[in-house]
Amino acid sequence: MIDDKDKRGIGSFTHLIWVLAYKTLKLKYKNSVLGFFWSMLNPLMYLLIFTFVFSKVFGDIDRYPLYALTGIVFWSFFSTSTIQITESLIDNSGVLKSINVPPIAFPLSAQLASIISLGFTLVPFTILMLLFGLEISWELIFFIPILLIFTGFTLGLSLIITSLNVYFRDMQLAWTSFLPAIFYSAPIAFTSELIPKEYLLLIKLNPLYYYINLLRDVVYHNRMPDGTNFLIGTVLAVVTFTIGFVIFKKLERGFVSQF
Repeated sequence: MIDDKDKRGIGSFTHLIWVLAYKTLKLKYKNSVLGFFWSMLNPLMYLLIFTFVFSKVFGDIDRYPLYALTGIVFWSFFSTSTIQITESLIDNSGVLKSINVPPIAFPLSAQLASIISLGFTLVPFTILMLLFGLEISWELIFFIPILLIFTGFTLGLSLIITSLNVYFRDMQLAWTSFLPAIFYSAPIAFTSELIPKEYLLLIKLNPLYYYINLLRDVVYHNRMPDGTNFLIGTVLAVVTFTIGFVIFKKLERGFVSQF
């Protein structure tokens, strides 16, 4: 059983995560006229490009703007989360050197800030999706468990990158350079059916393949998420998060000495 001291410790740690997440969001949009709306600009630019360029190429895809937007939403969440978490330890190095704060608090708060931002952006994006042909169905309730396993995968991967970034600062630059390759190999603007069979295996090596297709199952196709993809997505999330957490805890002892 958890005693009162442990409960207070958990409560204090949870409060710290919320405070740091609020700080992250506040600093992100500080002195910005449009503030939060900047977080929508990047995915909207992708949507405009896909709609006016690729919609002609992929004209056989029904409700193409809705199809593209479902992929863009998860991609934006993934790229924003990984970058924010990767920067979280370096950006807060001064705090870690001067105050006894669990280092894991900063990646967790950065991930929470990304989830909050996603929640806000989903409001206008849902309106757009309705205009593009989104049908409200009971299968949409699966969005929550899909988001949870995707968050677990994203956080686990980001823990690995941010841990190594403390020791090797090139990791952040390397990851930023690698993100476009992940983007163009994920089924965001195109369908998997358009990929020749000999290259489909390469596309499936991209973990985003499973999460984006799961989201499309419930949002675009209005059907239950594919069981195989959900199982693969869950295993990827559990394994990646476990590895990321172990690496983070193993390397965190030397973080302060690297700042």
